[in-house]
Amino acid sequence: FVDRAIWGCVLNDQEIRRKLNFSKRFVHNALSQPRIAKNTMQTHPAFVTACGTHAATASSHRLFSCSHTKLPTRAAKSHKSRAPAIQMTQSASLDERDREITVDGAKIVYDYFQGDRTHPVVVYLPGFFYARSRLAKINALQMFCKRKRQGLLTLDYFGTGRSEGDFNTGTVSRWLTDTLAALDKELKGRKVVLVGSGIGGWIMLHVAMRRPEMVVGLVGLSADPDFTEELLVPVLTEEMKQTLEMEGVVQLKWGFRKYPISKALIDDGKKMRVLTGGKDSLSILCPVRLIQGMNDEEIPKEYALRLVECIRSEDVIVTFVKYGDHTLETDEDFVRMWEAVSEVSDKYFEFDLTSPSSG
Repeated sequence: FVDRAIWGCVLNDQEIRRKLNFSKRFVHNALSQPRIAKNTMQTHPAFVTACGTHAATASSHRLFSCSHTKLPTRAAKSHKSRAPAIQMTQSASLDERDREITVDGAKIVYDYFQGDRTHPVVVYLPGFFYARSRLAKINALQMFCKRKRQGLLTLDYFGTGRSEGDFNTGTVSRWLTDTLAALDKELKGRKVVLVGSGIGGWIMLHVAMRRPEMVVGLVGLSADPDFTEELLVPVLTEEMKQTLEMEGVVQLKWGFRKYPISKALIDDGKKMRVLTGGKDSLSILCPVRLIQGMNDEEIPKEYALRLVECIRSEDVIVTFVKYGDHTLETDEDFVRMWEAVSEVSDKYFEFDLTSPSSG
């Protein structure tokens, strides 16, 4: 294990060599304590810094993936969104947690780590009903981004986590407005790679169409656009529909969890659908990577292929994880996520044509 995980890495400079020597001693000590060895080695910053995405685990062979590459092309369309009422709160430093912005009267909280300007900023959009601080994905992204000195922004939608608002009145439109407000405040003039999980993958598509000059790549994790109309409405019983009309919200067991589904969410979902236009109907031209578990308990695995057909970009690849569920939160899933982020980030190049040496 030590030979494969440590000495299988490529040494790029003296700093990596120094960390590699430290990591070798660290792995030796960790292996002498079996109860903590696995968890400690997989999360220790020195181990991950030295080995990068080559840090292997004993279960790495459980994954199976295949790629589906998209071909055709056409011209893009423009999309407009209403301007929200925004009030900004001055931040104390360039890299800071719990920044605030007021959108339509509600305080929205987000984290922004600036990073350097040589890479696009990674923007993580959480799944349905989850605060950013409760997610293993954002913790993994933060570790990877800091190692690469790549910027990272993630937020709590209206009604979730530390943001204000009643979740039962939250909608895709409202959460899209929150996201655009944070991006427009912090990232004017920057390029971004959007990483959307679950409903974050739905919001991600709308952001890409509304800020095409800003978005240079998309990574979808179990992305479920249109899920309210396509998946939830067909399974609602008459009793549930009556409860929605009278009380405005119903508790619905979906997959392994129970979610509060509101009438506002379903009504808004009809207006925000993106899969109804057919082939090449979404004016998204940047590279797109979709990762989908074949054991997803909330959305059918074929859902990703429908999205591939709708996106106009020629550079669209979907990867299936054989035993992956909806959360995609194993160590191997985190590596896949970061490899996809790195790939679309590295595809972006910005040339300074004002420089005499630019050619």
